Amino acid sequence: MLEKTLIQKIKAEFPRIEWKEYKFLSHGWDHFAIILDNKIVFRSPKKASDNLKNELYNEAGLLRYLKQKVAVGIPEYIYISKDKSLAGYKMLSGTELEPSFFESLSDAAKEKIAKQLANFISTLHATPKYVIKEFNVEESKPQKDYTALTDNSKKLLFPKLDKKEVQMIKKFLKELKTTLDHKYSNVLIHTDLKWEHLLWNTEKNKLNIIDFSDREFGDPATDFTSLWAFGNKFTNRVYELYEGKKDEKFLYRSQLYFKKIPLLVMQGVIEGYPLSFEEAHKMFRQRFET
Repeated sequence: MLEKTLIQKIKAEFPRIEWKEYKFLSHGWDHFAIILDNKIVFRSPKKASDNLKNELYNEAGLLRYLKQKVAVGIPEYIYISKDKSLAGYKMLSGTELEPSFFESLSDAAKEKIAKQLANFISTLHATPKYVIKEFNVEESKPQKDYTALTDNSKKLLFPKLDKKEVQMIKKFLKELKTTLDHKYSNVLIHTDLKWEHLLWNTEKNKLNIIDFSDREFGDPATDFTSLWAFGNKFTNRVYELYEGKKDEKFLYRSQLYFKKIPLLVMQGVIEGYPLSFEEAHKMFRQRFET
């Protein structure tokens, strides 16, 4: 029903757009997506609240600002509904940087990706505070997030895991708690630079980056979190090229954030996220046993 409603809304608000087929995607955490002829992407918040509508509108505004600053490709929302609940952009080309695809690339291609990624992160982190304020980017709340992670681990995960795994998580949570005392300056961060959001256009040797819905004003180390999936050598190379402010615990924090992800995913699965617990648990074992 919602699928048809969104299609009708696109037709009503943007009558000049024509398409032959579309895909409806509902697996995202926060948004539904409609892809028209693999050319235009429309996104709409899953929860119909004014706050989420404004977030989508602010995301579009921030990306318009960033597009003039960054060298990589990012979404440019050119269609925004009157009530701000629906926004669309022309699809960015490229193959998702799934780790096995990344490994198949030449050293020269990997170096180009590292340079483009480092330049993007450096530029993003240098965004002036007045821009962050103008587009209502929320400040991260590490203490609140840590408390929620701890409580949910005890309530949701411990009953499903064996004693050894529970002990691994308890040890990790103690280590993660030390990051709350680290001193760093908050910056504008993407927060979710995982491979699904990194598209490599082999023909143009250009990186495209999507999904800025989780942007925050927070720890710069956060944007190095998912790079560890590409290996230590690549992550350290991006860090070497990174021009933002560094501190001695920068990469250490990003490694802890990387280990935190499967805990969040397992909790999400238990609460209804469309992924099997076995898949999430496998990720946990891989990251905690290395």
